[in-house]
Amino acid sequence: MVERFQARDVLIPYGIFLAIILVAFLAPPLGVLVGMFTPVPLILVYLQRGKITGLVTITAVGLALLYLVGPQLAIAFIAAYGILAAAMAETTRLSFSFEKTILFSALAPAVLTGLVIFTGIAGKEESPLKYLENTLKEEAEEYIKVIEKSGETPENLKAIRKSVEDTAPIAARVFPSFILISSLVGAVINFLAVRYLWLRFYSREYFEGMDVSRWMLPDVMVWVLIASIGSMLFGPGISQVAGMNLAIILLFLYFLQGLSVVTHILKTKAFPKWVWIVVFILIPLNPIFLGLVMGMGLFDIWMDFRKIRVTPPPDSMNSVE
Repeated sequence: MVERFQARDVLIPYGIFLAIILVAFLAPPLGVLVGMFTPVPLILVYLQRGKITGLVTITAVGLALLYLVGPQLAIAFIAAYGILAAAMAETTRLSFSFEKTILFSALAPAVLTGLVIFTGIAGKEESPLKYLENTLKEEAEEYIKVIEKSGETPENLKAIRKSVEDTAPIAARVFPSFILISSLVGAVINFLAVRYLWLRFYSREYFEGMDVSRWMLPDVMVWVLIASIGSMLFGPGISQVAGMNLAIILLFLYFLQGLSVVTHILKTKAFPKWVWIVVFILIPLNPIFLGLVMGMGLFDIWMDFRKIRVTPPPDSMNSVE
């Protein structure tokens, strides 16, 4: 339902969009990070003003990029952010569950991005895997040339090139999982940002009752994880590549479940906001914390840290604000 126009309808989404553009212009390295939130204002407009206005806004941004920076970046925007914004806004408008909203919002840009990439390399003489491997090596060599000019020692450069030679074949094989995980990260981050802004400045129409601290994978998925790891033992081939990609995706999903457990603990123990900030900064920066959170998500199947398999969800909304 489209609400009566208010000043916040312009100030909030278009203010966010302007801030993203300014950061990208003034500090390009930081702009890459802030640019991940590009779908947020588009989703807000879509939910606030309706489907037609939302789709027109997304299209208008794509056409503006086409005119200003060319077709390559315009296509990349539509594939990565435009489709995500439309899918997330529409599934939210239709009152899909948190799981389905994230699933559709991540799959849509992942599939489109994959099609764009593999359509571009389909006509090459090399196989897609070999082409990706060589492309990764070429990109790495450009980076090596940059650090070579900075005075890096020949020994270190040789070690870097050896590392690239060893890791490029693996990176090419797990590229599909990288695309999907990137889409999942973008979907989760943008969903939480939109949810926070909507509950704070708008109504509670769409996000009431959504408690991300209670999210979990179906228990049966652990057997899929075991099977995917087992398929990697059959030696080189399609089964190994498929198993490797599936295992990486599932481990990432269990990491997200671990984050839900951490969120539940922080909420139930009523930790102050600064503790939340410290915890969620340390987790991505420390491999040990990453492993612990992933382990919590996996062992939650048996330990039920949140005791939600026997406790019904609360009637009132528990929101992270």
